[in-house]
Amino acid sequence: MPLTPEFHITDHTMKPSVELLRELMACRPITRDVERVNEAVDVMAEYLAGEGIHMVVEMLGERKILYSSTCPGRTPSVLLNAHLDVVPAEDDLFELREEDGWLYGRGTQDCIGNSVVAAQTLVRVNGELDLGVVFSTDEEIGGETTATMVEKGYTAEDMILALDGANYAITIAQKGVLTVVLRALGTACHGAEPWRGDNAIDKLIDGYVKIRGLFPSVTPPDEWQNTMIAAKIEAGTVSNRVPDIAEMTLNIRYIEAGGDDVILQQLHEVSGLEVIRREQCPPVVFSEDTPAFTRLAQCMDACLSKRTAIVRMNGATDARHFVTAGVPIGIIGIPGGNPHATNERITCNGMNEYEDMLVTFLKG
Repeated sequence: MPLTPEFHITDHTMKPSVELLRELMACRPITRDVERVNEAVDVMAEYLAGEGIHMVVEMLGERKILYSSTCPGRTPSVLLNAHLDVVPAEDDLFELREEDGWLYGRGTQDCIGNSVVAAQTLVRVNGELDLGVVFSTDEEIGGETTATMVEKGYTAEDMILALDGANYAITIAQKGVLTVVLRALGTACHGAEPWRGDNAIDKLIDGYVKIRGLFPSVTPPDEWQNTMIAAKIEAGTVSNRVPDIAEMTLNIRYIEAGGDDVILQQLHEVSGLEVIRREQCPPVVFSEDTPAFTRLAQCMDACLSKRTAIVRMNGATDARHFVTAGVPIGIIGIPGGNPHATNERITCNGMNEYEDMLVTFLKG
């Protein structure tokens, strides 16, 4: 699909990347629309096949997952990871728009633009270096496609980079995620005579208040600590009956490996409630002195003409699924802003800047 006249990209080397970005966005690959996401996989696979890249399409149910590499096999020297799925948006946000040095649209930063960078990096080092890319397709709802690829043996010998993070920065750690349900059991009775029963809601609230004391308030910039939110409450069926069961869902972010077991024990001991583990994924934590990150930071400083920040992330990316790989795992991202918002955007030259930087880093 050629660039339309309203685009004024002067650097001709950018045009293949911009065209690929626009074609992938036009698929409208909203995560839960598996057919649309699979269409984006097909577009990426067709492009890379035309450039002589090795390819494998794996499946998770009806959902496609793409692995592309410069060499056959599942364990390249370096593995990149980016996702092709996006969060929902109005139809017009899937039409790439250029304005004042920015490219706007759903997925430009999170994460189709990063996927384009990964693809073009593959093309540029093909025949020279051992590089692979996992293009996952459900990161926005948990990343089971990446977990599936890890189970199938896709990993790296030396380093893994998730392209889904802050720009001009290397994220060396992200918090683990623990989702639990607190359950309180009581005795039902008529609302007119509450003394004849045992209100499960009261017991749930009392227990929750005690749990809050385990998680001190966060005062930025000191954000690297365990946090908890009450995300959902379910109790009662009518307005004149004391409920005999009440449940609350907590979303907990934690910073230490193995911290989930400690937290679960504390929740039970403090609250006296039943504590049910629902979902859990471990934190990703590496030292900023890790040699691979030192080299990457030096390369980014030189190629991007900005001082590279070393940061930690409160949220989660697909990087968490690679924690068993035994190699450094970092998270980077192309320059942009406002992911998931109506004005999501990247700089016009951001993709090429990061592509050049990655090629330089890999060849070095």
